[in-house]
Amino acid sequence: MSYIVNGMIAVMDYIHSVTSSWGLSIIGLTLLVRLVILPFTIMQARSSQKLALIQPETQRLQKKYKDDPERLNMEIMELYRKHKVNPASSCLLLVIQFPVLWAVIRALEAHPALKSATFLGIALGQPEKVFLPVLAVATTYLAVRLSPTMGGGVQQQGQGQNAVIVAMLGIMWYFSFRFAAAVSIYIITANIAGLFERFLVPRGETAGEGARSK
Repeated sequence: MSYIVNGMIAVMDYIHSVTSSWGLSIIGLTLLVRLVILPFTIMQARSSQKLALIQPETQRLQKKYKDDPERLNMEIMELYRKHKVNPASSCLLLVIQFPVLWAVIRALEAHPALKSATFLGIALGQPEKVFLPVLAVATTYLAVRLSPTMGGGVQQQGQGQNAVIVAMLGIMWYFSFRFAAAVSIYIITANIAGLFERFLVPRGETAGEGARSK
């Protein structure tokens, strides 16, 4: 982890040598991190789209075998194999993002220059406990709801996915409230970048389109 943190600090130092702005250095680091994890974002988006596409068939199996859980599991696994769906891959991005976020937090908190730096009048080395946490939560909500990894499946996947969204909002609020403003700027920038990433992800068939095509 220390190698990753030191690498992030080196990236910020380089960007600062070009821009003379620590705020832009954080934004540049954020965009680089998003670029690195973009392949995983696309992978998860495609997996989520496939899950949404076979959702009607999954629901049909759940009704048909509601009294036989073992048979239901077998049929659903066969459905996943048939459509080449790996449900675990839909969680891959979260598994990757949180260690990355923690590494970024360590880098931002450890960088000595950020402790006294400012950006747009905001002290980067101190928590900003009003505006930035609200903006971080708002952009997180938009990024999650509009994310291609959700693929419009929030309503389809129901309470389980909604619980994940609420948990993410709570975590982002805590990080923004607890840590230096530099962390909030990273979160906000990452969320905005995520909104643009949805245009880079191929749009698959929706569940309705898949049903009509059969």
